[in-house]
Amino acid sequence: MNPQPTSSGTPDIEGAIGLLRSEDSQLRQFVAYLLGQAGDPRAIEPLIDALQDEHPGVRGAAANALGKIGDPAAIPYLKPLLRQPNLQLAIWAAYALTRLGHDCFEAIEAGVQAEAVDVRRSAILALQQLGDSRAIPALLGVSRDPARRFEGDTTVGEAAQRALVHLGYNIGTLPP
Repeated sequence: MNPQPTSSGTPDIEGAIGLLRSEDSQLRQFVAYLLGQAGDPRAIEPLIDALQDEHPGVRGAAANALGKIGDPAAIPYLKPLLRQPNLQLAIWAAYALTRLGHDCFEAIEAGVQAEAVDVRRSAILALQQLGDSRAIPALLGVSRDPARRFEGDTTVGEAAQRALVHLGYNIGTLPP
């Protein structure tokens, strides 16, 4: 669901912001993600509010979106999320803070080694989105990880290999 373009062809940011109050947590999460993609500063305050959402996926998507929009006003709201027991949420807060100039790269990198597959996948995606070559050793370390979140999903290793390609690493030279 994309925010509907207005008659001028631009996304309806105000309409999308309104959807952050939906009862459907998956819709709120997706809208937070889309608002980050749109990069419109009108979404900053509603996304900061979404950092308090009851659903951790919405909070993580809001953190990701705030990192993409890049307004330092979000920093004091993101920092407490680094101490969350939910490691996925902490990874997305670290991603956003790193994008905003507060280098939390090591927190994201550590997530690649987490026990939970969902956390490893989030860390890999965050490293890919950062585009930072410091991620290459950590990604190589899990490039053959066969774990999946669910049947039919790609493996952690496949996600790591995609991230390596995104970072410009020649997959043909993966170590054994």
